[in-house]
Amino acid sequence: MTRPIRWHAKATATLAAAALAFGALGAAPEARADETTEPKAVVYVEVNSNNLANVADYTLENTTRPAFDIANIFAANINWDGEKAYLHLNERVTETLADAEHQVRPLQAQGTKVLLSILGNHQGAGIANFQTYAEADAFAAQLEEVVDTYGLDGIDFDDEWSRYGVNGTPQPNAYSFLYLVKALRERLGDDKLITFYNIGPAMNSLVYGGENGADYIDYAYNPYYSTWSPPRIAGMTKDQLAPGAVDLSQTAADRAAGYAKRTVDEGYGALVTYNLTSRNQQDYISGLTVPMKGLKAVYKQVPDTTKPSVTLVQPTDAGPSTQLSLQVSATDDRGLKRIVANIYRGDRLVKSTQTPIDGATSGVHTATVDLPEGDYTIRYNAQDLWGNISATRTAPFTIDLTAPTATVKEGKPFTHKTGKKGYKLISFKLHDAGKVDRVTVNGVEKDLTDNQWSDVNFLKPGVMGAVKGTNTLVVFDVAGNSREYTFTLR
Repeated sequence: MTRPIRWHAKATATLAAAALAFGALGAAPEARADETTEPKAVVYVEVNSNNLANVADYTLENTTRPAFDIANIFAANINWDGEKAYLHLNERVTETLADAEHQVRPLQAQGTKVLLSILGNHQGAGIANFQTYAEADAFAAQLEEVVDTYGLDGIDFDDEWSRYGVNGTPQPNAYSFLYLVKALRERLGDDKLITFYNIGPAMNSLVYGGENGADYIDYAYNPYYSTWSPPRIAGMTKDQLAPGAVDLSQTAADRAAGYAKRTVDEGYGALVTYNLTSRNQQDYISGLTVPMKGLKAVYKQVPDTTKPSVTLVQPTDAGPSTQLSLQVSATDDRGLKRIVANIYRGDRLVKSTQTPIDGATSGVHTATVDLPEGDYTIRYNAQDLWGNISATRTAPFTIDLTAPTATVKEGKPFTHKTGKKGYKLISFKLHDAGKVDRVTVNGVEKDLTDNQWSDVNFLKPGVMGAVKGTNTLVVFDVAGNSREYTFTLR
């Protein structure tokens, strides 16, 4: 069975950052699903002639999200010392890794995974001719060391230029690459990526003895640029494959954009690109990101440091009310991400509500919340696409679910009884802790001063809608609660 694609590290980082950003509200917003499930844009950078840091020059418009999800340092080598294979880092690869602070960390800070690509070097050693698991594991240990030392996110394999057989090296076999990816996965764990540029004898060295190396690989790529060809690897699903291959300096822009759209339309998991240089290719790369991520790519985008503005539209006062009806509006000059309004009782979070805005410069969040009776505080703010967060504002409100009461004011001059069940004249004392608002008598309304105590005096036929016989008095408080009484006038 194919292992799940290991992309949870990015989602975890996103949530962690959001939790810190929204700490004042007490509830972290969820990561957008499409950020973790959309196809990945993969780029190989020839560090012999270009800086890996060029990858960080491209972000999605009005966001801090990267245009490229995976960046491969191309390339380290698998060399032969006369007895065994060993990892070789040429001068430029070494310089790139040694300068990780400027070449690797900026990419990772944006959310790009940085992998080291492993390539043959004409010496007979390669990923397809390890003779034993121990040999493969020994090489995997070297890869683990470089990943750990430089804080990389995984390893990419490219089975080209090995020249199997030279220098007395063995020919490829049916199990070498299986052994290697299995050993490497055991060493790296599930938090790192292992990817495969699907070329060379290693393609036929994954399934052996009932095991499948595809179980340890996250993505596999079409190696032939300017073509569309889904890798055929048993056990790997479409969301792990990149059929479209783009040479950023050679593939026509319309062809590249077509591959990006087709990747989405046909449900594939990645698009592979090669040869990113220092020149501005914003328009070309936007042709890839728009169909895949819904946003243009921007070259050396000027950061947005302006916070959104936010307004509480409803409730307009502190209540009391029987139900909370929320409406919060927000604006931002370059695009909103979400509006959040959380409900607290004291310091305890009772309910978290939010609305994703997805890039509009203005938006509205509404929610209707049923709550127990008591005093509450709304804490609300907005976040823009760059991660700027407005000041968190607060508003108190009260929920009142207790209906007002009415009691007969006994004795003259307010009430005259006639028999056991009737009255010639009746008056009522009204009470509500949240203030009495009004009364109706047989549907005829009388507005009262909003106070905890109030009165309805001297009701008799012809006064305030009262009639001979059965009458109905309804008392309302300012929250909207009501209680009904009946009385008989003679």
